[in-house]
Amino acid sequence: MDEAFLTRETVHAPELSGALAWLNVDAPLSLNALRGHVVLIDFWTYCCINCMHVQPTLQELSRRFADEPFMVVGVHSGKFSAERDPERIAEAIGRYGMRHPVAVDDDMRIWSRYAIRSWPTVVVVRADGTIAATAPGEPDLERLSAFIRAELDRARAAGTLAPERMDVTPSAPTHEGPLRYPGKVTFLPDGRVAISDSGHHRVLLCGPTGRVEWACGSGRRGLLDGPAADAAFDDPQGLCWFDDALFVADTRNHVIRRVDGATGDVTTVAGTGELGPLHAEHALAQAKEVGLRSPWDLCVVEDAIFIAMAGSHQIWRLLPRTGEIELFAGTGVEALLDGRRAGSAWAQPSGLTLLGEDMRDGRLVVADSESSAVRSIVLATGEVETHMGQGLFDFGDADGDLDAAALQHPLGVAAEGSDVLVADTYNGKIKRLCFGETPTVQTVLEGFSEPADIAVSPDGLWLVADTNAHRICGVRDNVVSTFSVRGAPPVQTGVLTRARPASVPPPQGWFDQRLDPGPNGLRPGPAELQLRLEPPAGTYLEPGSPWRVAVEVSRRSDLLTLPEGGAIDGAVGEDGMKVTVPLFVGSLTASQVEAEMVLTVDHVVCCRGEQARCVMSRLHLRVPLRLQRDDGVEALSVAAMTNRVDEP
Repeated sequence: MDEAFLTRETVHAPELSGALAWLNVDAPLSLNALRGHVVLIDFWTYCCINCMHVQPTLQELSRRFADEPFMVVGVHSGKFSAERDPERIAEAIGRYGMRHPVAVDDDMRIWSRYAIRSWPTVVVVRADGTIAATAPGEPDLERLSAFIRAELDRARAAGTLAPERMDVTPSAPTHEGPLRYPGKVTFLPDGRVAISDSGHHRVLLCGPTGRVEWACGSGRRGLLDGPAADAAFDDPQGLCWFDDALFVADTRNHVIRRVDGATGDVTTVAGTGELGPLHAEHALAQAKEVGLRSPWDLCVVEDAIFIAMAGSHQIWRLLPRTGEIELFAGTGVEALLDGRRAGSAWAQPSGLTLLGEDMRDGRLVVADSESSAVRSIVLATGEVETHMGQGLFDFGDADGDLDAAALQHPLGVAAEGSDVLVADTYNGKIKRLCFGETPTVQTVLEGFSEPADIAVSPDGLWLVADTNAHRICGVRDNVVSTFSVRGAPPVQTGVLTRARPASVPPPQGWFDQRLDPGPNGLRPGPAELQLRLEPPAGTYLEPGSPWRVAVEVSRRSDLLTLPEGGAIDGAVGEDGMKVTVPLFVGSLTASQVEAEMVLTVDHVVCCRGEQARCVMSRLHLRVPLRLQRDDGVEALSVAAMTNRVDEP
């Protein structure tokens, strides 16, 4: 463990008071009551795919430290207005199997006290009530586990650790009925219906009247191929039919599965089962060798299956007949940016449909959920267009012309003739987007409970996945009825765990290095942090090789701000890798204030000799900073050492 990183700080964690409600626990919690525990506070919002990526890590930490005075506490600080309703948050907790207590921070008081600036962010509080670390983004499980273990050991040695863990385990959730949080629904060419029974971790194939013909997946959560009754999924979502098989976006397993239409046997056809990189830049490659990131929906166009890759904010294309996959659109930056598909930016795309017939005359229409937008790619030209939606923090509930109309986190779209039906999820509505001389949006149905998808049959029947109501609705001539799912087999429970390679040692700390900028502080106004990356003996940085530095302010973001985007790209020069991060320090009321930044550095490191090679590498750096009103400086310099090529 990096001793510099573990230097004790005396910043006391603010209390968790002021929550609108507490969920998954009988009574409100306080840090004072949890004194003697190492507490991990998870700031999240349930629309956020990155927040969902953190949940398996939190569940595994709770399992590993079940016998220790360790507690995970969620703080839900909602982005969308609909996410501030405790009942909706409780549904999200049930949907994602969360077992730890959650505070409903509806007016973001707790968020503000901790100076949080992005979702997700985790804060570790020591047993003595002081803050050990704050880190935005998705933490690495092994690094975080090692960090928590060190804090528990330190508190035990200091005599500040509670003798046992406080018991706040909630009762196990129960649900009666054949469906639990159904996510997606689709019609097969022969009139049958496939349903992602997401909360039961299975897929149901039903006849036209709802009679279940077979269930694919036992109900146990995991990743297991084989016969339909034994297979395991984890929160399956998007579905499509291709070459006599049902393809499934197995979202939390980060893979695409194929279900044989005759036998029901399940095989994995894309993805490794591990969470893929955030900024993926894949040319055509073997699909089973590429890490995917929360695939959410599927759409067939000719001989390809397009994938809404929600976790990397991109659109991908799978070629099932050759077993290859490629990135189709999006840089991986979470934003709303039109233009050529390669340079476009998306925000958690979650629904797909084809408007038109094929690649020559079709549009791939996308429900871009985090920007509350409906967008499309003209397949013949690769041009990306936004039809409605303005940006990440622009949302609402309004009909009319497209300049004034607004959605709230739509998850599903379906073509009907020349129109597009939209599952306006957080508004609980189905809306119709009409193209023409004056495009408009109109609400056609309402009263649903976070509907996540809609499908349209050739004879005009609509099916709506009314997710939080645990049902599929049939709609004909605007009359809503329940699509009665009958004959589903009982669901098994439990989790199938996958063994990880024992030969890879766990990392020894949460961050790779703690960088010391020296005794000087940054003065108010424009400022700079200058980073120099130095290779260890026997390695080098190849001039011209690319690098990217992602930057977050993890402490005192109210006083220390970054340029928009939070990431800087460049290439190694003849004199090595040097990065300048522009900052702005606000007005200080105290003579000095302690702040902190975290940097994620992606770069290429090479080694010489008989084993000469170059590999991608990533560093997680922690940089404490002092903000100084008097005698401060405009720029501070820090240096970091790259990983060796032979390090894991």
